[in-house]
Amino acid sequence: MDTLKSMRVFTAVVEHGSFTAASKSLGISTMLASKHVKNLEEKIQARLLNRTTRKVSVTELGQEFYDRSLLIIEQSDELLDLVSEQTDSIKGHLRVTAPRVLGEEIVVDCANDFMKLHPEVTLDLRLEERTVDIIQEGIDVAIRLGTLNDSSLIARHLAKYKYLLCATPGYLKERGTPTHPNQLIDHDCILGSTISPTNQLDFVIDGKKTALTIKPRARVNAAQPIKKMTLEGHGIGMCLISTVKEDLAVGRLVRVLEEFEAYDRSAYVIYPHRRHLAPRVKAFVDHVALYFKRSDKVEH
Repeated sequence: MDTLKSMRVFTAVVEHGSFTAASKSLGISTMLASKHVKNLEEKIQARLLNRTTRKVSVTELGQEFYDRSLLIIEQSDELLDLVSEQTDSIKGHLRVTAPRVLGEEIVVDCANDFMKLHPEVTLDLRLEERTVDIIQEGIDVAIRLGTLNDSSLIARHLAKYKYLLCATPGYLKERGTPTHPNQLIDHDCILGSTISPTNQLDFVIDGKKTALTIKPRARVNAAQPIKKMTLEGHGIGMCLISTVKEDLAVGRLVRVLEEFEAYDRSAYVIYPHRRHLAPRVKAFVDHVALYFKRSDKVEH
């Protein structure tokens, strides 16, 4: 078996903590992953991993082997990427994830544009609400909205997404126009499950940022349906500003509680910590950053 490939499998097992998770991230069977590690152990005549039915742990020698393997793999990848860059070849499979609210508004268009520029790139784009473990699931690039929790990943700020509360004139005539955030308790509200997963909205009250818990009539995981429900008069919607600019301008919707607004979220593109990215990943990250910069759907 190829030693370098076996080293890649071994490091993946160590990082994921199990053969099952490692084989899934690499797209191989658990049996083949086990054979690769056994191949290394037979070559060095020593045990690298302690195996039980529930978990895998690294031996003292295995830890040293892991550290050195990372250096060898990194140097090998850098050499291959250098050759690839010199031939100006951006190709291969790219795995990207993004929340649906961003995907439908901008990421799909961005990906379409990238694929036109690089026809030899194939794409797996996943629009989902959960926060994906990009290491565990073998994702190359993730676009995220809001607070970032994993400091081991590289993050690049893209833009700020501005939200506002608005409703139809008819709804406000029937139910009244709130003049303070506390009055939202008496109103039907339509919230985004991505932007406010805990049903909390931030307001500036008496000069301080304050989080209020709202009991929504509806929760939706995409921007356009929130706008549509709001236009239908179902309540006060927390709308992405780019989706309702025209409706506000012509009076189909009316902005409420503007003086208390404090709800915006930053969008980021993130990727694993690697000193030298594959050309397709680097190209996509740069493309996303430029696309967001030029887009009229976000604020910078």
